Amino acid sequence: MSNVYQLIDFGDGLKLESLGGYLVSRPSPAAEGIRPKHPQRWREADAVYDVSERRWTHHSVWPESLTLDCGNFSMPVRPTPFGHIGLFPEQAKNWQWLSAKHPQDELPALNLFAYTGASTMALAQAGFSVVHVDAAKPNVAAAKVAAETNQLHDAPIRYLVDDAAKFAAREVRRQRRYHTIVMDPPAYGHSPKGKTWRLERDLWPLVDHCLELIDPMNFRMLITGHSPQVDASDVLEYLMRSAAFEAAKQSDRLRVKTGRSAIQDQSGRSLDAGFYVRVESGD
Repeated sequence: MSNVYQLIDFGDGLKLESLGGYLVSRPSPAAEGIRPKHPQRWREADAVYDVSERRWTHHSVWPESLTLDCGNFSMPVRPTPFGHIGLFPEQAKNWQWLSAKHPQDELPALNLFAYTGASTMALAQAGFSVVHVDAAKPNVAAAKVAAETNQLHDAPIRYLVDDAAKFAAREVRRQRRYHTIVMDPPAYGHSPKGKTWRLERDLWPLVDHCLELIDPMNFRMLITGHSPQVDASDVLEYLMRSAAFEAAKQSDRLRVKTGRSAIQDQSGRSLDAGFYVRVESGD
């Protein structure tokens, strides 16, 4: 049985989270300059990540095979060397949006920077045929475990350890088409061969390639990010200048929603978690 995620408190650059009752304290840049609401709760943390030492301290053993309820699927969670848990709970509403459409046929979907596969699981559960692309081999391995967890081992999911930008460019040359494209690019990173990725510089060529991979009359696109150099308005302005979006606008079939992802703690305070842009064209 899956467990529920809850944000308990945040402040002083940290967040305190309940993973099915297992309390985790870890860094959160969005919580800088804010006071925790319930300082006493932090003493109950089962696991604490120290960013200066880049290591976890476990006051109690991480539960074996711990999974979290993500709506119509579950995701395994585990401590990573970078202070992550293998899941970004702030994406919950985006997972709902991705899984709201249930195609009669296996429509193709592309998940770039796919991490451990939560969006892939949402799409596969809804009946899409998914190409899952991430540059880190452990992330792709974790996505396969997530598929097993959700009885999706036989689902049409293609797992690739690859550079997202290079893969999208090759797909354009192959003249492939996707109904749904998802991307959650980092602000900064490296490709498998060591090439530096900077969101403010490298996002736009990737978006151009993705726009060549869609049918403007029938597509969905989800772009999320966490960089102060790029926000939802930048992405939307760029998209709206494209020929694909102009065609969709002229057909009156374009629906757009932008905003900030956030999670509320138990006191009702919201912790910011980056931007999202959702675009849909078609019935």
